[in-house]
Amino acid sequence: MQQVCERLESSLSFRRTGFFGWVAVALMHAAMTLSAAAVQSPSDDTVQVTFSVRLEKDLLAAESPALILFLAGNLEELGSWRPDGVRLDRQGDGEYRTTIPLRVGGEVEFKVTAGSWGRVERDGQGRDIANRQVRIDRLPDGKVQRIEVLVEGLASGKPRQSTVTGKLVMHPEVPSRFLKSARRVAVWLPEGYDRSNEAYPVLYLQDGQNLFDAATAAFGVEWQADETAERLIAEKQISAVILVGIWNTADRIDEYTMTSDSQMQRGGSGGDYLRFLVEELKPMIDGTYRTRVDRESTWIGGSSLGGLISLQACLEHPEVFGGCLALSPTLGWDDERLLKELEKESRWPETAGLWFSMGTSEGSSEQNRQSNLERARRLSKVLSGSRSDRGTTTVYLEVEGGKHDEAGWVAPLADGMRWAFPPRFDR
Repeated sequence: MQQVCERLESSLSFRRTGFFGWVAVALMHAAMTLSAAAVQSPSDDTVQVTFSVRLEKDLLAAESPALILFLAGNLEELGSWRPDGVRLDRQGDGEYRTTIPLRVGGEVEFKVTAGSWGRVERDGQGRDIANRQVRIDRLPDGKVQRIEVLVEGLASGKPRQSTVTGKLVMHPEVPSRFLKSARRVAVWLPEGYDRSNEAYPVLYLQDGQNLFDAATAAFGVEWQADETAERLIAEKQISAVILVGIWNTADRIDEYTMTSDSQMQRGGSGGDYLRFLVEELKPMIDGTYRTRVDRESTWIGGSSLGGLISLQACLEHPEVFGGCLALSPTLGWDDERLLKELEKESRWPETAGLWFSMGTSEGSSEQNRQSNLERARRLSKVLSGSRSDRGTTTVYLEVEGGKHDEAGWVAPLADGMRWAFPPRFDR
């Protein structure tokens, strides 16, 4: 409530000086306070959800009784993927539990950790597992939804070994006037870069920590973008290309969206993020590396919300980006705002290429999976008449069995790169 009042105060057209200015503010506060009971009292949109976590008996016996567990998830209430997002309280019988309010209808993805990604949950054989997914529902008679989790294993906490292939150059802090913090950027250079005078096309990719190295990937699983590019270049399936991975931060949800989503109550800083890409990062990359600076040689891509902001990049800056690879784009964001806008008036740039994909197993329920596919098919239909400047129609790939995770994006990324950067790339 206080934050709402502060935002309203800052939007007033008069100066808050003098008697009448302060009276106006006081009246506004009174009105907001009176309405708060109706608007902000226990919301009809949220329900209490209990997370109950137990350790498999052998794991429980092996771990210290002082072990502390946490939830790390995709919602702000779960820490926005911080490994110590929400602490679980240990009960006398060994159960770990917490109860938090979550929005009805929301899709929750989460994992259990012991406070760091080096100690994230694993299966009984010590292998990484997919994000846990659940839909938040309203139960009859006001019952609390209970999500029960059995943890079979925990990572040892030992540092992961690097899996980088080829030459990866790190820029730890790229400054920005538009973002809250400097940004870490990883640049992958193709074989032979140091021995040639050639200029290369560039693919900018979101979620940079997950692209090249399992040691930095949030869940220990990388996209294998470096291995994929190296293999496709060696096999002459694509032209040599520079890959630029922009690491995300805790502000990922806000930066990867152009508008706020009423369900998530987050988002809307995408315009500033795109300004960072266009006005700060691209000039830095072009000034540091031998790149082909023209728009036809500059592509952007990402997955999930990263795919959504990549679509927006081509829409907002067609003079900069010649094409987009959008893997599993979150088309449902803000009540399908982008999709509905394109259905109402398709404004995809005629000179921009678009390759996008959706897996048939993306979602925590059959209804969610079908909704994701239906949205992707609608986007494909809307853009079916679009043509890129290469004369190639927009491409949509439906991945049978494809899931919404890093492992599920390895093969689609290869398909997208084949289309975006054909051999003897020349436009």
